[in-house]
Amino acid sequence: EITQLGAELINDDSSAADAEVIATVIDCMLAAGMKDFQIEIGEVDFFKGIMEEANVDKEIAHEIHTYIHNRNFFGLESYIKDLDLMEDTKKVLLNFEQLFGGVDMLENAKKLVTNQTSLDAISRLEKVYVALSYSGFEQYISFDFSLLSHYEYYTGVVFRGYTYGTGDAIIKGGRYDHLVEKFGKKSPSIGFV
Repeated sequence: EITQLGAELINDDSSAADAEVIATVIDCMLAAGMKDFQIEIGEVDFFKGIMEEANVDKEIAHEIHTYIHNRNFFGLESYIKDLDLMEDTKKVLLNFEQLFGGVDMLENAKKLVTNQTSLDAISRLEKVYVALSYSGFEQYISFDFSLLSHYEYYTGVVFRGYTYGTGDAIIKGGRYDHLVEKFGKKSPSIGFV
């Protein structure tokens, strides 16, 4: 029998709330007896900023998103080579396969983008990292900008928890600031299952 556990933090759109929920995930995994696990954290606004700056239509943005989500970087390279994109945009898209790793990767990502949305996404992840470091959780954290979801309701930080012996993430979560609004209340939220 599979039991699922989830939690949500509602009415707080801060990076501190992001860090609190991710810290809760780590605490849950440690309480369950896990020692070898990793929480990969991404930020959907990093990709969104690149697409906004490139000013591509939704179909092209969706195709690029799908290639990155599926980690099909060979297909991405082939797809974008004939698109009418600025060379800087092509460069950052072709570097997505390298935009994962420790906190140092965030510095590399800053060198690839100039748009404010993407830079703000990086800054938010840096704040989340600092907050998690205060709890001594940096050993469980990595970053991955190719961590994109097919669910369009995610609005910022997204994360997945992995451990040995499983083929898929055992924890999935992220920020969805406009989802609860569809049910009548404007409430920025972040949660996981």
